[in-house]
Amino acid sequence: MLRMTMWSAIALAAIAAIGCGGRTEKIVPVSGTVFVDGEPMKAGVDGFITLAPPSGRPAIGKIDGSTGRFTLTTYEEGDGAVVGTHEVSVTVNAIGRGGNPASLIPEKYQDLSTSGLTAKVDGPTDSLKIELEGPLKTNVKSYDPRALGDDPGF
Repeated sequence: MLRMTMWSAIALAAIAAIGCGGRTEKIVPVSGTVFVDGEPMKAGVDGFITLAPPSGRPAIGKIDGSTGRFTLTTYEEGDGAVVGTHEVSVTVNAIGRGGNPASLIPEKYQDLSTSGLTAKVDGPTDSLKIELEGPLKTNVKSYDPRALGDDPGF
């Protein structure tokens, strides 16, 4: 009976060691800056960046609206991104008249399939650069609301 109890305890310990926290991907700390036409993005509002690996969980981060800086999170705040090559999307919206969102950057950057952006993460870094081509709209009130998706005709 003692022998059976000992083997059962060893089997449970082995199952617990294998079954818990079985992540196989390597995640490294990643932060960086979003640039628009070669300058750090200063949109005046915060945005979001997503790095999506070919498989597995994407990393996301908030972009500081005054500096363009971001820090990525995959599972826990600031833990970074999976090592490898990622598709990238960037979203920066302001609230236009009528409360509708208005993109401050070309809308193609908001979707992983149309952004044309990729990033390679091969180790910890605090200087990942994401380059966008403008224009960066900083004053949404000077634009035609219909062009910003804020058509008051609803």
